[in-house]
Amino acid sequence: MTVAVLHRPVSAPAQAADGLAIENVSVSFGGLKAIDDVTIHVRPGEFIGIVGPNGAGKSTLVQTITGFVRPTAGRITFKGNRLDGRSPEAISALGVARTFQTSRVFPALTIADSVMVGTQRTLIGGGARPKRFGAFAEPIAALFGLPAYRRAEDEARQRADEVMALFGDRLLSRKDKPAHSLSYANRRRLDIARALAAAPDVLLLDEPTAGMNPTESHELADLLIDLRKTFPAMAIIMIEHKLDIVRRLAERTIVMAHGRAIIDDTPDAAFAHPEVTAAYLGKATGSVPASAAAASGGHLQHGPEQDLPGDPSTPAVALKNVDIFYGPVQALFDVSLHVNRGEAVAVLGGNASGKSTTIKTVLRLVQPRKGEVDFFGKPLEARTTAEVIDQGVASIPEGRRMFAELTVRDNLLMGAFSRRKGDAKKLDADLERVIAEFPWLGARLSQLAGTLSGGEQQMVAMARAWLRRPKILCIDEPSMGLSPLMVDRVYEILARWKAQGLTIIMVEQSANHALELVDRAYVLRNGVVVLEGEAAKLRNDPAIQEAYLGLGRDKAERAQAVV
Repeated sequence: MTVAVLHRPVSAPAQAADGLAIENVSVSFGGLKAIDDVTIHVRPGEFIGIVGPNGAGKSTLVQTITGFVRPTAGRITFKGNRLDGRSPEAISALGVARTFQTSRVFPALTIADSVMVGTQRTLIGGGARPKRFGAFAEPIAALFGLPAYRRAEDEARQRADEVMALFGDRLLSRKDKPAHSLSYANRRRLDIARALAAAPDVLLLDEPTAGMNPTESHELADLLIDLRKTFPAMAIIMIEHKLDIVRRLAERTIVMAHGRAIIDDTPDAAFAHPEVTAAYLGKATGSVPASAAAASGGHLQHGPEQDLPGDPSTPAVALKNVDIFYGPVQALFDVSLHVNRGEAVAVLGGNASGKSTTIKTVLRLVQPRKGEVDFFGKPLEARTTAEVIDQGVASIPEGRRMFAELTVRDNLLMGAFSRRKGDAKKLDADLERVIAEFPWLGARLSQLAGTLSGGEQQMVAMARAWLRRPKILCIDEPSMGLSPLMVDRVYEILARWKAQGLTIIMVEQSANHALELVDRAYVLRNGVVVLEGEAAKLRNDPAIQEAYLGLGRDKAERAQAVV
């Protein structure tokens, strides 16, 4: 596909020596060109939003700027220093910090210590800063408690406290608690706090609102607005799929497609351009395909290898009065739900509501302290996740969970591990069906899975699950971090499998998407089921929004008070 390049002329100040300059940068993975001759200049204090469909090259661009990927052509400079060719830690020391598409916290560290990790630039020096100890001398200075190190540590701790204070009571009031105790949204805040602790001149945010509901997303946008006032000289480059967030925050929007920057303009002007509509939003209507059409389309036809076991009138999966704890913290309170054979059911709710824990309970990743899990009318005897998978369950986990250092082909074959002693010809035929469904995979079977975009990884994860030929599919946050066009593609495939009779349990942040697909839904808040019903009735029910924002709070508090 030929893509028009519609760059706005870059003003002279944008090319000043104190800015970030990305000039004619290309990146190739084998025969695949992930970034194609991209030129972007960023002024100090500027806020740039980068949008585009999955596979457009957005995350690869961030990886290249920060030294995780080396460009095959072009150059990147910051304050006159070449960045391309340097290590990630060297680039960080020069004043470029980042967050990642998925949250990266040190779960065993306290929140305060997690933020202090970002102060290494202060402790050991870097860039224009004089080295205070050096990477090898620092642990010795720490071990013996040298006065100079103690002073540096005090400065770092003070810096961490100052950064945490920017987040209100979300972090500072909990700074001595372990990072794993934070909710998902607060872990994302912790990611940003750690990056800010490095006192960066350029902050790169890769999908900072991924997995957040609208309220949480706009709370984070409020935070970024405040950060701009606090650090007016700090440039921010944000990759984001939520266009309303980009429109609210960015001065400039760069639209990428097929590895190229096709638009560089104000958000309003960029989003109004027909090239963006075609590249980013696609022509999809957003509606789920009708059952008849869904059942007949595509190459990945679903059909269980054997008839489902047990009494046909019993549910495929049932949770009965389940309590789940993580150590002393209770995550689910007396949860009961069921999924009938051939039915699709969504578990909805805000972050930290217990949605993913529900899926983990089905998969035996966590064990109920009270209650029962039934499969096909009988108590689940499997005690491990491997035993659950052997009973005909496939999982598409949150964040895709690729084996990054394995090839795409090897990742796909992981889904067929239980078929390793079966008919090899039949498995080969199924792999051919996967390639027919996703033609781009044919040229990438030998590519490392970790180099794929989020959307491409989601397609691999779905194909991997299909190769399992499951009776029950558990899918966690299928739309997280994906462009609207890619979300439509995911739901098109799920609609087809549903129409063909696959039993689906879905956890989803985006209630609107899920309710277009599923038959029924349960809404959780603080580990309690506060709402349930048929999807067609819930779709336009204002109680869904109220449930996300507070309906059922009293019920949840009553349940928790019993413990």
